[in-house]
Amino acid sequence: MLFPDEIRSSGVHADPTEIAGLRVVTRRWLAKLPLDEDQRQDILLASYEALANAVEHAYAPDDAHGTLDYEATFLPHEGEVVVRVSDHGSWHDAVDSDARRSRGHGLSLIRNLASDVHVSAGPEGTVIEMRWALHDSEKAEGGELSSHDAG
Repeated sequence: MLFPDEIRSSGVHADPTEIAGLRVVTRRWLAKLPLDEDQRQDILLASYEALANAVEHAYAPDDAHGTLDYEATFLPHEGEVVVRVSDHGSWHDAVDSDARRSRGHGLSLIRNLASDVHVSAGPEGTVIEMRWALHDSEKAEGGELSSHDAG
């Protein structure tokens, strides 16, 4: 069986509706991979949280030009799934004070869900890379199979 090896979306409008679409695409992609349901849910939740953080914190609410890039890659021979969310803005706190009181735990959540997380912030934006190590049975299954570009 062939598995789709990646999702790539560049220049996605930093808008809640747009990232909801990426969540749907990611859910469908994950369903085709040799992962258990708990791991699929962890990847989906952490990926969406990283996307939501980019929308909420990288751009001002009235910025109609903010974009982000999203990559999700299945690496069967390395035994992992890698998701990268990149924005091109600069960090700012959420505008809504109620949101700030009840939120602000996104990165902690992501770190608890992923095997490894790397955040790189600079003047050109922020990149968050999340990695999940496949369970041993998934490595054996995925490592024996070919992958192709889902494009």
